[in-house]
Amino acid sequence: MRFLLAFLIAFCSFSPVYAMSLNFGDTAPNWTLPNQSDEAVEYYPDSEGKVSVILFWATWCPYCAKLMPHLQKVYDMYRDKGLRFYAIDTFENDSDIDPVKYFENKGYTYSLLLYGDSVAELYGVEGTPGLFLVDKDKKIIYLRKSGTGDNQVEQDLIQLIGEAIK
Repeated sequence: MRFLLAFLIAFCSFSPVYAMSLNFGDTAPNWTLPNQSDEAVEYYPDSEGKVSVILFWATWCPYCAKLMPHLQKVYDMYRDKGLRFYAIDTFENDSDIDPVKYFENKGYTYSLLLYGDSVAELYGVEGTPGLFLVDKDKKIIYLRKSGTGDNQVEQDLIQLIGEAIK
């Protein structure tokens, strides 16, 4: 019994810190990930003074596949006004689909970032699609709630980005 107790105390004191769940108004954490050209993108400097959308997605996710064309429309509306858009590929352990080819085949033009599992954990994302809208001050102003329809997400983003990008 003492051995078990000693083991549990030791294990708990050295266990990793689990992801915090981010909420409306929280500061979006900084991160660095490679893009499809293997260039490092650091979130804070890249999005300085800009409104940004952060999407956590996976090639095998049917909900992502349905949502992403709506997000492309939003990006097309606001990219010339400085909107930053980061599609962070996550949870690909069981997939043979290449995310770079997936993006090319679908014609998506927003930023693709790879190997995003650690960033998903940092943001508290447990499933896909995870979607955050972040204002110019790095505050989260929108989180897609599970079950929110694609058209509703598109309309919410159009309204909120329009207000935040001014």
